[in-house]
Amino acid sequence: MTIKELEGRLLKAKIELMTRSAFISTIALGMRHVITDATKTADVNGTVIRYNPEFLKGQTIAQFAGLMAHECWHVAFQHMARRGSKDHVIWNCAGDYIINFMLTKAGFEIPTGGLLNKKYDPGADWSTDSVYDDLVKENYDPDTGNLMLDLREADDGKDKEGPQLDSAITNIIVRARTQAQMSGKAAGEIPDEISRMIDKLLNPKLPWQVILNKFLDQRVKEDYSWARKNRRYPSDTYMPSLHSYGLGHLTFAIDTSGSIEDKELQEMLSEINGIQQVFNPEHMTVIDCDSVIHKVHDVDQNTDIMSLDFHGGGGTRFQPVLDYVAEHPTQALIYFTDLYGETEIEPVNYPVLWICNSDHEPATIGETVYVDHYSTTM
Repeated sequence: MTIKELEGRLLKAKIELMTRSAFISTIALGMRHVITDATKTADVNGTVIRYNPEFLKGQTIAQFAGLMAHECWHVAFQHMARRGSKDHVIWNCAGDYIINFMLTKAGFEIPTGGLLNKKYDPGADWSTDSVYDDLVKENYDPDTGNLMLDLREADDGKDKEGPQLDSAITNIIVRARTQAQMSGKAAGEIPDEISRMIDKLLNPKLPWQVILNKFLDQRVKEDYSWARKNRRYPSDTYMPSLHSYGLGHLTFAIDTSGSIEDKELQEMLSEINGIQQVFNPEHMTVIDCDSVIHKVHDVDQNTDIMSLDFHGGGGTRFQPVLDYVAEHPTQALIYFTDLYGETEIEPVNYPVLWICNSDHEPATIGETVYVDHYSTTM
């Protein structure tokens, strides 16, 4: 069977998924699919699924669709990013047990040699984490020679890495849930574990109305208009309501240095997304920076903030951003960082709010707000 013929089968497998799952098929369509000898069976790193041609030759179209769905569920569960320091093999197996149970319950054919144990039913409150803990407790000793280990790190120059990879994965998952919701099947198709993760990514944790109102104070121009009040009030009751906070141009700096983890980057973006939704600034600029400025993103209401690409990974210097903002006037600079950069910072003539997720001493200029991984307050 030629590569061209295998690519034809790959297309048929995608079509099969489209007829069965809006959520998973959207993820599949957002991935790059590569047929290569570089993998023994199949694997995924978050945005790229690789298939071994010899392995595919032994799979029916139904099994191919099940294999593709299996890899896409790894993406949906964010198994690559969530592993942390857990044992790679056992974590991979834990994810496979959860996914393959779901696939068989949904009527899919699981990949040849796929792990399956009826004990690990997600409907019985099993999750990847709890299965992993159970396997460790039982001294699970997998036969690595026959396992399909398919969780792959971004390990070659063609793959996205770090924050860029994490943002791409988030964008794929969020888009897939949106498609599933539009199809009316999201409630029964998407596990609660994944829905909670998506909500956590999209919903800001900081009380921005309190923080920004306090910080900007008189800089926020209130614009009251007569509009119908909350539904709790009588239908003929009208009260003056805050139509717009009148925020002009806000600039955000995202510290993408090596000391900032991918999860923290996603939390930073979630907070900026929250500010956009709550305050509706006229213009927003998001700066990708470590010791230098890598990219300046112009953001409007049509911009998907969670899908912005970021680079970095070096050291931290604040002055390049401060100098840039001095030359590009803004209402305020909001800098997300752990503050592990230079200690001598030149004064500026615009307001600076530092959102710090470490116990570093406050910045020498502006106001510093301390957060615990963007989940607690000042």
